[in-house]
Amino acid sequence: MAGLLAALVGTGCRSEPAPAAASNRAIGPRTASGVGLPGADDRWASATLDHRRRDEVRRALRSAVTGRTLPLEPARYGIRFEDVPRAVFTAAPVVEMAITSERRVPAFASVRFTDGNGRTGTAEAELRRTGVIVSVEFIDGVDAEAARIRQSIERSLRSDASGVGGSNAGDRDSTAAANDGAGLLTVLVDGVRKSGATVDAREWHPERYEIDLLMLDNEPARLVVRREPDPVVLSWEAWAGTFPNGPAAEGLGRAFMAALRGWGAVSEPTQAGPVDSD
Repeated sequence: MAGLLAALVGTGCRSEPAPAAASNRAIGPRTASGVGLPGADDRWASATLDHRRRDEVRRALRSAVTGRTLPLEPARYGIRFEDVPRAVFTAAPVVEMAITSERRVPAFASVRFTDGNGRTGTAEAELRRTGVIVSVEFIDGVDAEAARIRQSIERSLRSDASGVGGSNAGDRDSTAAANDGAGLLTVLVDGVRKSGATVDAREWHPERYEIDLLMLDNEPARLVVRREPDPVVLSWEAWAGTFPNGPAAEGLGRAFMAALRGWGAVSEPTQAGPVDSD
């Protein structure tokens, strides 16, 4: 933070912006039109603004906004599930680990069923941030009967009054997302039963992040974070080393939670329900 403050003080009083970074230069053959080629004006691409210019930019951006805007608030319970990727990015250097991969696994519900002909099949529904994806298949593959059951489930989704998996699912709080999960399983079971099949088993898994890391001794580490209803918000498990390394895993968990709380203090747009525009 001290280094950042010094940099701002040192550059804020300049009459001209800093020169453009090398990454702003166009690489490759020149085009006939000249569009995208480096020139004298490229220095503005990485301009460092003083307070007056920043205020001008903010006023211009605010004047372009129409309709109702979302309020900016810190995390209601101190942490946000949506902050997981950047919290891990912040925590990894603290414990001297490198992030090797990050995977977001959508929440999903699964039902095993037996149809009218005695065949065993599986129906699954993924609760993604833009909606729900349904799939149905039997042990021997997908056929017309599997398609008919899938259509029955999709009809149940469309008729569900709670709006499970709506297009704004990614902007809802953790409680709403968890309720969506329970509701999705209910709708999935309803659709399977309406198709004439019998439900044999069911399960539900919340949305989660799976992050793989590498320690200084080239041993692997892993962090799995699951979405939970508020006020818990999320739960996590950490592993470190080929053989269990308790201190390293605990250190990763502590650094991750500290980073989460830090990001949770940053005000972000909040949305309790659909946003209307004028």
